[in-house]
Amino acid sequence: MASRRAGGTEALFSERILYIELIYEPIFDDCSAATLLRIARTCRAARYAIAAYCRVAFNIDRLLSRFFPSPTPPCCSICHTRHEHSQIYDRARAFRSLQARTGTLISGSCALQFFDRTVYPESDLDLYVHMRDRREVGRWLIQEGYTFVPNVYQSRKFEEEVVHGMSQRTDGIYRMPGVAAILTFKKSVPAPTIPAILENEDTSDTSSQSAREHCELKVQIIVAKNTPMEVILGFHSTCVMNVISYEKAYCLFPQATLEERISLLMSSCRGRSRYRAPGVAKYHKRGFSMITAPSPDDVEPDPMSTDTPTSYPYRLVYIPSPSELSRTPHMDADADDAAAPQAPPTPPSGEDIFVFAPRVAPSSGFAHKPPFRLGWRWIDDSASWVFSLPLTGIAPPPPVNTSTPALTHDPVAVCNFELLYEGARRGAVMNFQVTAGKVLRYRYLVTDESLLAFLKSELSERACAEERKQAYELDDWTYYDEELPTLCRQFLHGLASRRLASLRV
Repeated sequence: MASRRAGGTEALFSERILYIELIYEPIFDDCSAATLLRIARTCRAARYAIAAYCRVAFNIDRLLSRFFPSPTPPCCSICHTRHEHSQIYDRARAFRSLQARTGTLISGSCALQFFDRTVYPESDLDLYVHMRDRREVGRWLIQEGYTFVPNVYQSRKFEEEVVHGMSQRTDGIYRMPGVAAILTFKKSVPAPTIPAILENEDTSDTSSQSAREHCELKVQIIVAKNTPMEVILGFHSTCVMNVISYEKAYCLFPQATLEERISLLMSSCRGRSRYRAPGVAKYHKRGFSMITAPSPDDVEPDPMSTDTPTSYPYRLVYIPSPSELSRTPHMDADADDAAAPQAPPTPPSGEDIFVFAPRVAPSSGFAHKPPFRLGWRWIDDSASWVFSLPLTGIAPPPPVNTSTPALTHDPVAVCNFELLYEGARRGAVMNFQVTAGKVLRYRYLVTDESLLAFLKSELSERACAEERKQAYELDDWTYYDEELPTLCRQFLHGLASRRLASLRV
C-alpha cells in the first residue's frame, strides 16, 4: 500500500504538476540551485519544466531593467503575468551590448541577487570597468539619464574627472586593492518603472506609497588599475565573489553561497580590503554566516600540494557587534566602502564575537561536498557555477581593427587564480598574477608559473612577428586575445598528457 501511494505521488508530480506553471513555480522558488539541477535530472518533463522556470527566474534582462528601464510600456496597465513584452528590455540589452564592447563586469550585491533569486531594494549596480573604457561607460550612463555625482575629492565635471582625476590622485586612496577610481551616477525615476522592487513589496501599505513615488537609482563605475577580476578577488568575503559578463554569469563558491549560506572572510595577495566591517555586517544581516576559519570538512585540499591545511575542528564564525550592526548604512556599501579615502584605523570595540560552530550537513541527504576548494582554480572550473545567458538582441564584440579578429568570448573567461589557506593567523588568501603583453589588448589573471612561462614563449613569437610587420608598415597591429583560451587549453592538455605518460601501471 505504501509503495503504491509513493508511486502515485511520483506520477502526480511528473504527469500533472510539472505541466502546470502556476503550481510548479512556487515550488521551485523554494528550491535551492542544486535542488533544481537534481530535479532536472530525474526525467524529461522535469528538465523541460526547470528550463522554462530558469528562463524566468534567472532573467538578467529583467534584473538590469530596474536600472535601465525601457520607455516602452507593457501591453496594458494591469498586466501582471510573468511573460516578456517585446521591447521592455531594450535598454537592458543595450547595456549588455556595451558590456560586450568594453568587457565591463557586474559584481557585488546585484550579481548575488541574480544567483540567489532575491531582491535587495536598497542595492545599487556596481560596474567593474577596464581603465581604457571608463569614459565610454560613463558617457553611456549619462545618455541614459544618469547624473555624475562626485565626492569631495573629485572634479565636478565628469569629463574632467575621468581624465585628470586618475593622474593627479595619489596611489592607494581607495580602500580596496586594485581600484583606480570610483565614479558614482544617480538617476531619479518614478517607482512604477522599477518592477523588480515592487514585486516583493506590499502595495496595500499606504504609508510607503508616497516614498515610492520617486526612487533614486545608483550606478557606480569601479575603474580597475589592471583588470576587474583583480578587484573582485579582493572582496571582503566569498559570498560577493560572483561575476556577470555579457554572455555568462559565474558564481565562484556556489556550495557555500547558495546552499549553506556561509561566507569565508578573505584577503588577496595585493593586501586586505581596509574597513571591511560594514560590508561584513551587511551580509551578516542578510543571513550569511561569516567564517574566519573553516573546519576540516569545509575545505577540499589542494591535490597538487602535500601540505595539510591547518584549521580548527569547528568553524570559527565572526558575529558583528550590535554597535557595528547599527552603524551599517541602509544602502549597498560594497563600492562605497572602497570609495571612502583612507583614515586612521580605529581599534576593535571589544564587542565583536568569535564562536565555534559545528558544520550542519545539508538537509537534502546527499553526500557532503566541501564548499571551498583550495589550490589552482579557473573561473569556469567544476567548483564554479557557470550560467549561460541568452544573447538575443545583444551586439557581439566588434573587432579592434582590420587585422584583429573579433572576440567570441568575454576577457573574463581567461582567469586563473589560487585559493590558499595560511592558518588562523592570516586566513584565506587569493593569490594571482597580472599578465599583460604587447599582443594582448586586455590584462588577465594567471597564477601557475609553468603556464605563465608557456604563454610568454608563445606570445613572444607573435610579438616579434608584429614588430617586423610594423617596421615595414604592412598592416595594423594584431592582438591575439582570441587565441588565449586555446593556448591555455593546449598547455593544460599537454600537462595532463605528460603526467599520464609518467604513470607506472
